Amino acid sequence: MTTAFASPSTYVQGDQLLEHAAPYITPFGDHGLLLADDIVWQLIGQKFYDNLTTANLTIEHVQFNGESSPEEIDRIKAIGQRTDAKFVIALGGGKTNDTTKAVGDALGIPVVIVPTLASNDSPCTRLSVLYSADGEFLKYLFYDKNPDLVLVDSAVIAGAPVRFLIDGIADALSTNVESQSVSWARETTLLPLNTQQTAAGIALAEKCEEILFKYTDQAVAAASDHVVTPALEHIIEANILLSGVGAESSGLAAAHSFQNGLTALSGDVHQLSHGQKVAFGTLVNLVLEGASDARFRKYLDFEVALGLPTTFADLHLGDATDADLLKVAELATQEGETIHNMGFPVDARTLLAAMKGADALSRNFQHLN
Repeated sequence: MTTAFASPSTYVQGDQLLEHAAPYITPFGDHGLLLADDIVWQLIGQKFYDNLTTANLTIEHVQFNGESSPEEIDRIKAIGQRTDAKFVIALGGGKTNDTTKAVGDALGIPVVIVPTLASNDSPCTRLSVLYSADGEFLKYLFYDKNPDLVLVDSAVIAGAPVRFLIDGIADALSTNVESQSVSWARETTLLPLNTQQTAAGIALAEKCEEILFKYTDQAVAAASDHVVTPALEHIIEANILLSGVGAESSGLAAAHSFQNGLTALSGDVHQLSHGQKVAFGTLVNLVLEGASDARFRKYLDFEVALGLPTTFADLHLGDATDADLLKVAELATQEGETIHNMGFPVDARTLLAAMKGADALSRNFQHLN
């Protein structure tokens, strides 16, 4: 058995961190790229840029056009080659991060991720999700290393709408559920060469869940008022670092496969965020594993309190037919999906039953029709 663990080289988190971020970046060189979309640039990008240039760094601001597509990666790569960039910085959300990681890998230069949201765990991982220029999913890109530096300004996270923090909590909630499925099955992680879990990876997934159940109410209240408190700091770390490293080094199972399977359908379900879709996927994962009523109820109550989707109706699939849901199940159980880390065969029919079971159990516990 070969085990593996991976993480960013350095992770730094703190209130007002971007005001003094330059010392963390200067070891990579004196000039590089800063990738940000127009909205982020106007909100905090210009100020961040000024702080870096005041510290004698030469920064090329590159406007991110919104899609982590091969065309966008090639465009920014060409700018990096022309300017002989020594590093590339992402300032923004998941697609900005994914594009930056791809550019850094293509150029062979250090990658710095500065997330503006705690809505998912992409900042710390060694992969990108690629889409077409029109927004259709294409593939995952996997890299030889994680980002070199992740800088998280807690004040920036607190300044965002609280719904993004809740999305990240929903994504993070699946981390330990899926990790335990993988552990029970002794299956492989997201890391290359079919490596298995380390005790460290499992411990981070468990700690992630512990923090979520301990501090979420306080953190959501703080984020709603856009203030930084110790509880919010804990949840930011859980959403970004513990979830990202925990998931990557301890593996995914059914929750994320369900989310991927939803791409088989069109319509209002895609108005929901990644975290919202994964929230229902976590309940599906629990049904598949044969969780007790009490275990299922623990996660259901947590999600309901946050206003996350826990039924087909919440997913805008209340009118979906069995044929529609079967399409989701077929896509979610295709070869290579992480649902096959559950430790027992899961075909489309088995998953469809679990999906319907999660919906029915959720409605019963909530006394819904």
